[in-house]
Amino acid sequence: MNNAAARQIADLEARLLVLEQQLARRDDLLATADARLNVITAACAALLISRDVDTIAHLVVREALQLLPGTNSALLYMIDQDGQQLQLIASSTPPITSSVSNRPVGSGPAGRAFLSPRAMLLNGPELELILDELSPEQDAEMSAFLPHWPPSTALIAPLRSATRRLGAILLCGGTNAHLYRPHDLPFVQVLADLTAIAIEEATERARSQSLQADLVRTRSLHAEAQARLDCRQAPAATSAKLAAVGELAASVAHEINNPLYAARNSLYLLEQDIATDAPLRPFLDIAQQELGRIARIITRMRDFYRPSRAELGPTDVNTLLRETIELVQTHLRHNNIQVVSQLSPELPLLNAQADQLRQVFLNIILNACDAMPNGGALTVDTRPVLASAENSATLQASIADTGVGIAPEHLHHLFEPFYTTKASGTGLGLAISAHIVTQHGGRIEVDSCVGQGSIFTILLPVESPISSVEK
Repeated sequence: MNNAAARQIADLEARLLVLEQQLARRDDLLATADARLNVITAACAALLISRDVDTIAHLVVREALQLLPGTNSALLYMIDQDGQQLQLIASSTPPITSSVSNRPVGSGPAGRAFLSPRAMLLNGPELELILDELSPEQDAEMSAFLPHWPPSTALIAPLRSATRRLGAILLCGGTNAHLYRPHDLPFVQVLADLTAIAIEEATERARSQSLQADLVRTRSLHAEAQARLDCRQAPAATSAKLAAVGELAASVAHEINNPLYAARNSLYLLEQDIATDAPLRPFLDIAQQELGRIARIITRMRDFYRPSRAELGPTDVNTLLRETIELVQTHLRHNNIQVVSQLSPELPLLNAQADQLRQVFLNIILNACDAMPNGGALTVDTRPVLASAENSATLQASIADTGVGIAPEHLHHLFEPFYTTKASGTGLGLAISAHIVTQHGGRIEVDSCVGQGSIFTILLPVESPISSVEK
């Protein structure tokens, strides 16, 4: 074999060796890329089920270490609300402490990453120039915070959504043996893009939930305010309605009473001729009772148009409550109801119509007893309310029970005439009470919870407006 042929063979062998080495490097790159794609896939799956920014940030810095072996530290920054400072929210190394200050946008690795359009590789002099942008205090912070600072190599990438900049990722390598390479950039960019999408979705989700909670809270506050307003306006509206009904009742009372009395007298004559044990006698008794009930309703409604002319005078509400409780004492004992009296000795006297207020207390206490068929506690409380710039001096009397409570759908109708949930009720007791209290310049408030009981609070001005009318 001549020298020329030998040289050709040697040249071919050298070229084959180079090709083999290139193929080996390509195989290594493919294997590395495959492993990194697996990391990206796993990270993507984990990000899909992450619901808050903090969880996403800590997941990303952990996955970054798996994505790029040789990485000593992975840091994730988020922009603050003013868009001026970057805040470190996740680190792959030690827990973040308050000693790590925020970074200004555009300065240092994090600030440069935030403004960068895509991932960047920093090695050698370029990295040193960017690290020099840190103040001595910031450099000392990072030296104390990270075990390998300053880094010999770094990868930075912006976190950007379709509409705004969110933050930045900073990956730090520790030794020259593990310098980052250009082929690392696409993987870092993909991780940054996935992170930005996940953070944007989590932020929007949190904002949506916050807005939904605010809406629910606003609706609840509006409903409560409307309920309080309705409760305050209900007695006055009911009073006007009762007065109108009373006027109508008074105008037709004569026409109703004449045939009513004729019917009752006829039934009375029939009673004289029908034996008490006759089969039809129970029906006769029912008719007489119901006609009597009609007569009482007409009388009570007529009284609203022609109110009682009882004289005003100094009235002790504590005394009225004691007398009312004594009046129903037998009823209370029979129903196993315990009375708790918390009557203030400092209660001022009212200039009021005592009999009418006694009727109010009696109606409410009897309703409380009906609400406790199996026994319970009846709490009666009085207290003075001092005058303020908005309100004159007021007296407060509360009657609370531990009964069945009032369903929300009934609360707004409590003071409407003829509205009742009782099988034998007329629906006039609370309506009359509200009318009387309104005439005295006060109001009735109700607070009730189904299964726990109700509280009726009567607020009366110490100087009743009736007195000025009477004068």
